[in-house]
Amino acid sequence: MAQPKKIALALQGGGAHGAFTWGVLEALLEEAAAGGIDIVGVSGASTGGLNATALAYGYHEGAGQPGPATARSRRMAEAARTKVREVWETVARAAFWGGNPFVAAIGVTPGWNIDESAAARWADVATSPVTAAEAGIGGYLTAVLREVLPEIPAIFALPQAGTPMLIVAATDVNECRRQIFVDGAVSPDAIKASTCTPSPLHSVTIGKTWYWDGGYMGNPPLTPLVERLREVDAEDLVIVTVNPLHREGPPPKSARQVLDRLNEITFNSSLVHEVNSIETINRLIDAGMIKEPPAGQHPFRRINLHRIHADEEMAALGIYSKDAPAWDFLVYLRDLGHEAFRRMWPGIKGNLGKSSSWDTKVVCDQILARTAITTRER
Repeated sequence: MAQPKKIALALQGGGAHGAFTWGVLEALLEEAAAGGIDIVGVSGASTGGLNATALAYGYHEGAGQPGPATARSRRMAEAARTKVREVWETVARAAFWGGNPFVAAIGVTPGWNIDESAAARWADVATSPVTAAEAGIGGYLTAVLREVLPEIPAIFALPQAGTPMLIVAATDVNECRRQIFVDGAVSPDAIKASTCTPSPLHSVTIGKTWYWDGGYMGNPPLTPLVERLREVDAEDLVIVTVNPLHREGPPPKSARQVLDRLNEITFNSSLVHEVNSIETINRLIDAGMIKEPPAGQHPFRRINLHRIHADEEMAALGIYSKDAPAWDFLVYLRDLGHEAFRRMWPGIKGNLGKSSSWDTKVVCDQILARTAITTRER
């Protein structure tokens, strides 16, 4: 029987649009349950961090369930699928009973785009700090943590064979620094910090440090997963993105739309810069220019990059739907994740352990203008 392919997962955040990742994970965990893949690490920021935490939590719960050793991997993967679904069910329920105006608006809007709705116009003129602080998925985290993830951080503190390393990122406000929380350090406050929407009265304090959304410094963080892959002699990193790299049409108009697109650009730039670093090292390895590391260190190895996305469909949703976790909308996003996985996984699966399925050279050349460095006019 063929051994499962070891992969690491990096999950991008993007408010309610993170339910797209729910769909991708459901399909991916079917592969894990069937023994095709072994998830050795998972990272995320914002709702990507919430998805990552739910997945790892489910793995730990499944590891503790009784049953034959031969079915342990299946139990862990199926428990993870259940836990991720429960997160989004709880978010939808809390949003409905919390009176979120976007939930009502998106339920009657064709195509799920509510950027021109009355609720969106109301949001543009609502300047209360309370409104700003409670915007987005962060407003429902208390219910999720209490009902779905009650044993954090204790459940991650005890190592369990076969469970993925968990990495959640937040942004240190004062130091302009990415803070990484790993396994047992992933507390309720760490998750709140990772999803914290910046505002004058809204930050999360852990110890003596103030944090905002982790997406500003790593959405999702990749470097810790590269180190994890080196530790386990694996080379495949699968990235699930929800923020489109490209949007058609004129620039955004409202203040909220401008801020959100700026966030998308910032979040994507942190991702592309890390991808650029990985791709640069890959090229050096291919050219034989990387020396063996000192004794006791894990060797450098080529990292194959793979991406699952639905940029065109996600861009059509607009900005305000990120704050509209209505159940029907979340199910639509989940199904979109299923579809994207079915479309893209065969190409990824065929490249596991061999090469990248994502042409990162084209992406980095275009977004970072790398070709300008080598085409200097004389």
